[in-house]
Amino acid sequence: MKFATTIKYAAIAGALVTASNATAGVSATAYLELNDLVVQIDTDGDLVPDPVNPLDFITILPGGSRSTSTFADNNGISDSDLDSKSSATADSDAGLLCLGASCGVLGLSDNGQTVDGGNLVASDAFYYSVADAQVTGSALGNPTDPTKGATGFTYADAGIAAGNDESAGANSNIANDILTRFTLDVLTDINVRFSALMDYFVDAFISPDIANDSLRAATSTAKATFGIELVSFDTGATVSLNDGPSGVTFNDIAIDQPGLGDLIVRSGNDVDFTSGWANVSEGTYQLTISQTSTVQSTLVPAPTTLAMAAFGLLGLGLTARRRKQK
Repeated sequence: MKFATTIKYAAIAGALVTASNATAGVSATAYLELNDLVVQIDTDGDLVPDPVNPLDFITILPGGSRSTSTFADNNGISDSDLDSKSSATADSDAGLLCLGASCGVLGLSDNGQTVDGGNLVASDAFYYSVADAQVTGSALGNPTDPTKGATGFTYADAGIAAGNDESAGANSNIANDILTRFTLDVLTDINVRFSALMDYFVDAFISPDIANDSLRAATSTAKATFGIELVSFDTGATVSLNDGPSGVTFNDIAIDQPGLGDLIVRSGNDVDFTSGWANVSEGTYQLTISQTSTVQSTLVPAPTTLAMAAFGLLGLGLTARRRKQK
């Protein structure tokens, strides 16, 4: 599911929004996809990948697991789905969730959300909370083609068109725990690292009219994360990934201050991710690969407005009390 650009549904916003203003809205979108996540091997210590099959050095042991999960909440009504497998290489596909009044018109399809196909909602024009996740393949490589590995995406999206006391949020997750055995035919240790192509889109948005409305307070946050951890099963020690990252995090946050409604859009297509090198000896290791997309949007009465209303009610109460005392 490659993508290059984001499509916001401005052309049909007016037809779909039943609130007072089609330009009003709060939304958050987080989409992260990894393609062909594989392990690379360096046998001679020059920190350059060797043209070898990782499966010649690594064996997958029983005891691993793979799971995907989705969660969506819209104004306090929530739903979730979990697909958990006892095999670390089994395909896992948590069901697409959509909650909210606009779900019937969003055009979402299970495992079909992409930006190049125009299927990411990414719009402040609707009322919805959406989550989807899927992962396939083995991160340790394909026996017939070591360059082909695991592919997985997480997608979370939420939108509020207008109103008060509105909230929308979603989360999607991939958790992959692989119990591996490094069997070395050489006398020295080897180096391993992880490589993938990454597609991502992270955006938090508040329309200017809401940002400038003193009677309402809005927040919007979006986050996508990916991480790898390698732990020695024999010693319990985490193996350092030197001279490179062990994961990535993409963040965006919008708040209801003028000028801060849509500060950052983080996006990329076929962006290379390469971790640092880990030096390993012969033995058993726990490889944990995690990926998450999370969003949250709210639109509520401004605190100052609530305080003024409270004082007004207090004043009415005092006035009524004085009248009774007269």
